[in-house]
Amino acid sequence: MNILAQIFYTHAVQRHMIQLHSSLIATTDNRGLMFLGPSGIGKTTQAELWHKYRDALIINGDIVFAQETEDAFLGWGTPWHGSSPYCENTNVPVEALIVLKQAPENSIRELTGFEKVSEVSNSVFYPRWLENGMELCLETLDHLLSKLPVYELRCRPDEDAVRLTEETIFKN
Repeated sequence: MNILAQIFYTHAVQRHMIQLHSSLIATTDNRGLMFLGPSGIGKTTQAELWHKYRDALIINGDIVFAQETEDAFLGWGTPWHGSSPYCENTNVPVEALIVLKQAPENSIRELTGFEKVSEVSNSVFYPRWLENGMELCLETLDHLLSKLPVYELRCRPDEDAVRLTEETIFKN
């Protein structure tokens, strides 16, 4: 399966797609949110909370492709999903990236500058086997970070984290 993933990514990165260690949801009004962070931080848990409390579709729980298009960045589900059971073959326009941190209290803030780059780049899979793979990946990542907001969500696994995120990002 790893060889197949590498072959796919070799072609994908040349088409302005990057692979991220993240979960992806689509809200009922087709707005995409990507939850980023290391294994065990709660990416799938946040996606499941959005499904439970806001009826969001969980597109993928672990590996997502972000594709640059003329109008937006599309988040795509993949057949690779780690220990998560979620792997829908669909896409959604991504509205924001959310870097997760576990905390005793829920809080959210928008990241800027180097902090934004540092936090998101830690979740990107870089195709080092491809001669110009890093360059292509970094170019797409630069466009992604220029077009989409990135938030840090320090949270507990509860409905209040969903509400806080929804109010901040969608201004509800």
